[in-house]
Amino acid sequence: MFSELSNLKLFDTIEVRFSDFLDIFLISCVIYCFFWLFKGTRAVQMFFGLLLVAVVWFLSIFFDLRGLSKLIGTLAALGVVAIVIVFQPEIRGMLTRIGQIANALSLQTIFFKSSGLSEITEQIVDSVLELQKKTHGALIVLEKRVGLKSYIDSGEVINGEFSKKLLCTLFYPGTALHDGAVVILRDKILAAGCVLPMPTGAAAAEQSGGMRHRAAKALAAETDALVIVVSEETGYISIAYRGSFRTRQSKKELEEEIKRHWKELYEK
Repeated sequence: MFSELSNLKLFDTIEVRFSDFLDIFLISCVIYCFFWLFKGTRAVQMFFGLLLVAVVWFLSIFFDLRGLSKLIGTLAALGVVAIVIVFQPEIRGMLTRIGQIANALSLQTIFFKSSGLSEITEQIVDSVLELQKKTHGALIVLEKRVGLKSYIDSGEVINGEFSKKLLCTLFYPGTALHDGAVVILRDKILAAGCVLPMPTGAAAAEQSGGMRHRAAKALAAETDALVIVVSEETGYISIAYRGSFRTRQSKKELEEEIKRHWKELYEK
């Protein structure tokens, strides 16, 4: 039975094996990966140029143009060495990307799709630690279920992909937005320079700390957002959530809090 399936006759004349289908599939994958790795580089244009030369070479053989076919064959031998020299940066970049992909793969990522929570958590924590290292004050709001549109509208709407460089730049002293809060949802920085509510009345009299700490406590009391504060004076990392406010948070504690806070969003 297996031999019948592995050896088929196409049009009752051409014998096709199962391994031939597998061979074609693997070659297609290799060609696709080749184009993907070289996408956006000058190597793509080079490929079409070589394809045109190959077509001319086959035509020269078909029409028995011996001089032209010999010339192209001679140039092709030298062209292999020239390609390696000219496109050395692209080839090195391709091999680097292959190495990065192989290094990133694991059994978990092969069989289970990553939710992205660990990745964005790591980026946020690295950013906060960088701000702490430079003692740049920061007020970071991680939105959850309760919308923060009124606070987002009070700042500058960004709605861009999260990056460590972008977040650290927003809190760099002297920039126009560094005194306000940055609102983040999943892997998006929604807005910067946002004005948060301040405690009033008896609550204002009871609270202590700087403006960022007081604003963090007030917002956390009103919404389900997790607010991260980096003190400009001490460099301490604090977290405000609901009615709690914890200071001097370590890297591990910060990671655990962010993952706990956004776990429901990423499990959907």
